[in-house]
Amino acid sequence: MTDTLIIYYSFTGNSKKVAEYVKNKIKADILELEPLVPFSNDYNTVVQEWQNNDIKRDVEIKEINKDLTNYQKIVLITCTWWYGISPVMKKFLKQYDLSNKDIIVASSNAGWIGQSFSDYKKLLPNSNIKGELDLVFSAKDNERDKILIPEKEIDDWLEKLN
Repeated sequence: MTDTLIIYYSFTGNSKKVAEYVKNKIKADILELEPLVPFSNDYNTVVQEWQNNDIKRDVEIKEINKDLTNYQKIVLITCTWWYGISPVMKKFLKQYDLSNKDIIVASSNAGWIGQSFSDYKKLLPNSNIKGELDLVFSAKDNERDKILIPEKEIDDWLEKLN
């Protein structure tokens, strides 16, 4: 067993791709967060429902299958939703206590991180956030799964957890 857990939510698959890379790179355990009721597959419907993604707004999430007390190091990866972290990650951070854990955070996006890092700080007041990573993916329609930051930048971010 490892003392490191990767916790992620991915709407399009980009955050999942990075979470899997991190899992393989540092040999950590992994936990995928999921909404209790899946979001629509239609992007325009999701925009209509979540355009005003307020930090106070909640979505119910599925129960997790990990004992968080077994982990001292946490990697949080989620997508940026209308300039903040995803509602799924917000709900997780409101519902589960990560106090006194060493944490690195990342938010995937297509060009603007918004207040994602300040969202993490508000929701993790008693944790040690050791590093932030802006995971920029292409905004071009046919290349939305193409990451634009170098792999070395991800590796350097991971080193901050040690």
